[in-house]
Amino acid sequence: MFRRRGRQTQGPESEPATESNGGLTGDTEPAEVASGRPPRPNGPWDVSELDGSHPSHGVPRLDLGGLRIRPLAGMQVQMQVDQASGRATSVLLADGPAALQLMAIAAAKSTPLWPSTMAGITADAARKQGSTQEGNGPWGPVLRLALPATTPDGKTGVQPSVVLGIDGPRWMLRATMIGKAAVDQETMNRMMGVVKDSVVVRGEHPMPPGELIALTPPPRPEPVTAEPSASQEGGSVPATAPDRAVGEAAADETSAGSGPAGTSPRSEPDRTET
Repeated sequence: MFRRRGRQTQGPESEPATESNGGLTGDTEPAEVASGRPPRPNGPWDVSELDGSHPSHGVPRLDLGGLRIRPLAGMQVQMQVDQASGRATSVLLADGPAALQLMAIAAAKSTPLWPSTMAGITADAARKQGSTQEGNGPWGPVLRLALPATTPDGKTGVQPSVVLGIDGPRWMLRATMIGKAAVDQETMNRMMGVVKDSVVVRGEHPMPPGELIALTPPPRPEPVTAEPSASQEGGSVPATAPDRAVGEAAADETSAGSGPAGTSPRSEPDRTET
């Protein structure tokens, strides 16, 4: 999927993932290159583009305010909250040892945000004594990162990740592949399907380029009241359905037909499972 272009910074190296493209091309059309934005014939979408012209336009999605997503069956969905502002800034979709982080960022109407974001990520990796490799993915350039990390047993290791930025109309969707999704091609391709199915809802209000588009937790289902049975004396006894994690509920609703990040918040986000 990713074609390497050369190392941008020096540091520890991670094991490369298999480079087969899994049916996803990294080539872009000359007209799209000239416009400065990648082609998005199969998503991710702007909410204004959901006109029914593509089969995935009408599928149900989990509404997170600034993002609408379609998790795969079994995925856990966690909202990540910026401690400083108290706002939900990104969403993490976990599937066992693999995870995908999505965040939507406001951008200028005429200037793509991903090129400058890549430069910032590369510089930050160098400060942390890590390494980056630039490659080519379905929406243009991507970055493969290897950052120093401490393993659970206290040893020094390397944390691999793959970061993609997709420029849309006045927004950029930043997607980060973590864990197995960064090193296993089949798992990465499954996560790519989630990225493609995502919808960005930027809104019409003015926002400076680089500002994170706020996310909101989905509403919890209303309690279900059981009908009274003949054995119940004195009327009905209320019964409520057990709460489920957002990810479990979403996966149940969207498992049928499922297919194969400006700058990050400066403060470390809390991960609160909804």
